[in-house]
Amino acid sequence: MGKKCRGLYCELLKEKEKEILKLKKQITNWRKQASMDQMTRVFNKCEGLRRLRREIKKTLFEKNTSTTIAFIDIDGLKLINDRFGHCIGDEVLVNVSGILRRNIRKEDFIFRFGGDEFIIVFTNITKLQAKEVWKRVHKVIDQFNKEKKFSFPISLSVGFYEYDGNSNIELDQIIQLADSEMYREKQEKGRNITSFVEGLRCDNKP
Repeated sequence: MGKKCRGLYCELLKEKEKEILKLKKQITNWRKQASMDQMTRVFNKCEGLRRLRREIKKTLFEKNTSTTIAFIDIDGLKLINDRFGHCIGDEVLVNVSGILRRNIRKEDFIFRFGGDEFIIVFTNITKLQAKEVWKRVHKVIDQFNKEKKFSFPISLSVGFYEYDGNSNIELDQIIQLADSEMYREKQEKGRNITSFVEGLRCDNKP
């Protein structure tokens, strides 16, 4: 191969390498986009459950570790949508997801489980330790309400479940147990959520 041909071959090779690198970046971005809930910018349910399964497996095979999940529900969001419109309801979702995302540990993650439901996965900590992290979230929510971003306060109900690898339990059951604790907290608040939202003035918009 002549010197000129070798030079041309090297240039073509460099161009191909650039194209491959560009395609790899595009694939990475596409995968990231496919794993996210587009409104709230947290993981979507499919990606969240995949990562949660991975954490459960790690807990199963590693000694002295726990994975704790928090099942979170935004109180009265359906009624807020009915009263103020879905645009305001969407703003509540975006604000809540942002607060949750910014106030958990770097090693933890959050995903949107349903319309107004989120799950936080606390890796390698107990239920009691997860509740300490949650206190930080609760404090930020209180401050957000004091700043009156909306004409109504945001309220969250939460339930925790700790998996330590010692029990034979399916992923669906883990989520259901956290959901049940969340529902108990909602009942124990002693607040009628319907009356809470219905009592808001229609003309007092955010």
